[in-house]
Amino acid sequence: MREREQVRSRIEQALDAADFPEALAALGDLAPKKRLAPLFSALLASEPLRRWRAAVALGAAVAELAADAPESARDLWRNLMWRLNEESGTIGWGIPEVMGEALARSPLLADAYHRILFGYVRELPGDSTFIDHEPLRRGVWWAIARLAEARPELVRQEALDVLYGALTDPDPTARGLACLALSRLGRPANPDIATRLTSLVGDLAELTLFADDRLRETTVGALAGAALASEGAV
Repeated sequence: MREREQVRSRIEQALDAADFPEALAALGDLAPKKRLAPLFSALLASEPLRRWRAAVALGAAVAELAADAPESARDLWRNLMWRLNEESGTIGWGIPEVMGEALARSPLLADAYHRILFGYVRELPGDSTFIDHEPLRRGVWWAIARLAEARPELVRQEALDVLYGALTDPDPTARGLACLALSRLGRPANPDIATRLTSLVGDLAELTLFADDRLRETTVGALAGAALASEGAV
């Protein structure tokens, strides 16, 4: 079996493993660049959990590349941005999630590019990087919540306005993921955020949440309640 086929086979087995975190760690002996092509392909898998795992694994590879070869990682980040650009001719499924995982794992990339992530959900007059395709924008909200988990200070400093606005988004997934991000920042001291979260506690709209390597159904109200109950203060 050729090396490329062996790499693809190992990655496919890891994505389907019963213990995915352990399987992902075991891929560490493969150079990050060798993992990229199979993982990009897996972002379009038909099975939802496989797609999510591919995004996590690809984000991990990008972060590892940043530690070993920062300029190569910057080039790859620009490629990710291109895939989200309408001019690329692609939808960019899974790319925001890859970005969020990479930023969560790489301080170098997080410090350099976190504002770009927030720009995808910050609608501004004139030229903007705002993603107007709602299903794709959901991936950005997940990415922001993931970054809030790893680097809460960046989200507190730069993105409270977009999270506050998302709490009244017509899309339940956006509302729910904004609540999740806020729960990871701590109990809200800002009265406006607290009031808006309180108004959502009875929101029974459902969404599917990927966390801790599993997909589960939850509601906006449950996530809002968790944000209100979290420790610390925003």
